[in-house]
Amino acid sequence: MRFYDTMFCRRKVLLLLFSLIAATGATAQVGQSPYTVRGIGSINNLATARTAGMGGVGIGNTHPLFLSIQNPALLAYNAYYTTALAGLSVESRRLATTETQDRLSSGGFDYLSVSFPLLRNKIGFNIGLAPYSTVSYSLLATDPVQGLPNSMSTALYEGSGGITQAYAATGINLYKGISAGVRVSYLFGSISEQISTTFSSDSVSAPGYTTVFNERSNYSDILISGGLAYRKELNREKQTYIMAGFTYDLETDVNATLTFNRSRTQPLSSGGILVNDTLANNYKGSLILPAAIGVGASFGRLYHYTVGADVRMQDWSRYSNFESGAESGLGNSYRVSAGGEWTPNYVSRNYFNRVTYRTGVQVEKTPFLINGEEINEFGINFGFTFPVGASGVHTSFSLGQRGKTDNDLIRERYFRIGLGVTLNERWFERYKYD
Repeated sequence: MRFYDTMFCRRKVLLLLFSLIAATGATAQVGQSPYTVRGIGSINNLATARTAGMGGVGIGNTHPLFLSIQNPALLAYNAYYTTALAGLSVESRRLATTETQDRLSSGGFDYLSVSFPLLRNKIGFNIGLAPYSTVSYSLLATDPVQGLPNSMSTALYEGSGGITQAYAATGINLYKGISAGVRVSYLFGSISEQISTTFSSDSVSAPGYTTVFNERSNYSDILISGGLAYRKELNREKQTYIMAGFTYDLETDVNATLTFNRSRTQPLSSGGILVNDTLANNYKGSLILPAAIGVGASFGRLYHYTVGADVRMQDWSRYSNFESGAESGLGNSYRVSAGGEWTPNYVSRNYFNRVTYRTGVQVEKTPFLINGEEINEFGINFGFTFPVGASGVHTSFSLGQRGKTDNDLIRERYFRIGLGVTLNERWFERYKYD
């Protein structure tokens, strides 16, 4: 394929993915789950479509052609190309209790990112946008009213929104394979929650009514994260190496404002709205996001194979809600990931020998504590990268389970598909043609 044909193909693929993100990102959320009723919801780990196929391994694992954004120190090893990343995912999730089950589908954007060298093979710089947390749930409970025959009380709990991070990061190669990096993220977003309670009765003396309680929290503040990495070449001829990484997110006190109101209505024939009160408007406070620690390591042969593992820990028992203080429904969490990738022959004339194949697993103790039970998650992942010149199109597929049906809990089984694009270009250089 000629150079300009390859460039045209890559740009069309990236434009298509950006268009899909624009169409889905603003209207949908990935990861609908009743467990996101706790805290600020599910936490994103900044895995790209490439690293997701390996179980999310990315703290001590990078590639000259495919950027990892989980550890800012790794930017020093990607200081050659100007790289643009974009990714989205869709999923189907089946929820089950001992008595009933339901199926949900969702989709949206995962990340947008651009990286370029400040000093070639020495300093890399990265800016991007990605979700930090996601809240998306809908719970319905119906119970008879004691003392009133033929009367029912129905409560609907709904939540949506989350926190987004816009970030800038840099990584510097310090000395003999040791690099350090820092990421500064601006956190912003809102979480809306609503509780609707409906009382219905056949009794004339107890007419039905609905009470609605709305709460909206807005967040904005700065989160600072640091990283270290070490890469050592084991065999120059075979291009084998080992790599290790470390990340640390500082504990952050996030500014927040709260607005909540309450209304009570009856059928119009009975008088319509009875109460409509704004209980608080832009009430100011803050919440505490706990510190997080991550470590990772990998071993590989450049452009041929990589195996690695990550561990990330965050003590959510230190989380504090600006309205009610410490939240008992959260606890210490950790995530362990392991996986690998294999490219049969990167320079082969056979296209499928240049495709990269991946697989991985992750085990997670989520921060959610429900009915005194820890909510655990397990997932199996695989994926592919289809090369387009020095760039690539990534796919990832995940099968997993969160929670269980014992002790009045909910079991979630999900299937997620991720799609990402990496576009590599050498900016500020003039190309020559024969």
